[in-house]
Amino acid sequence: MDSTVALQGAGPASGMCRATVAAVHPDGTVTIVTDEGGSVTCDVLVPAGGGLLDLNEGDRVLTWNPAPAQEPGIILGVIGPRTAGGANGHRLSAGTDADPEELLISAKRSLTLKVGDGSITIREDGKILIKGTHLVSHAKTMNRVRGGSVAIN
Repeated sequence: MDSTVALQGAGPASGMCRATVAAVHPDGTVTIVTDEGGSVTCDVLVPAGGGLLDLNEGDRVLTWNPAPAQEPGIILGVIGPRTAGGANGHRLSAGTDADPEELLISAKRSLTLKVGDGSITIREDGKILIKGTHLVSHAKTMNRVRGGSVAIN
């Protein structure tokens, strides 16, 4: 989608942040207000299986704001309870399933999910790093560990 960034106030820092949907536009872009008070027009991440997020004004969302700030932000998903409907009836939706069958998040060099002291990083060379203070693996059937070599302890 082609969109421009409209920064007002302090503007968002680059990286992920929480925000509130201020407006859903007919062209598919969404204006958000970050928790820091900045306003940004964003594109919406489309799941690999197709369809779009069902967004309403007032929804809480997780966004990614790239550096430099001249690029549009990207809404990655909705956080928490949903509102009953937008104030002016604008909705961005396609399909009826709430959860996509497949979700693709893509990055050129690496992708990291981090919460507190734990993280999962996937690198472009195929290396996957899982870090945490305590790792647990549960399997309903077989739990298999395979590799060219496997080191335990």
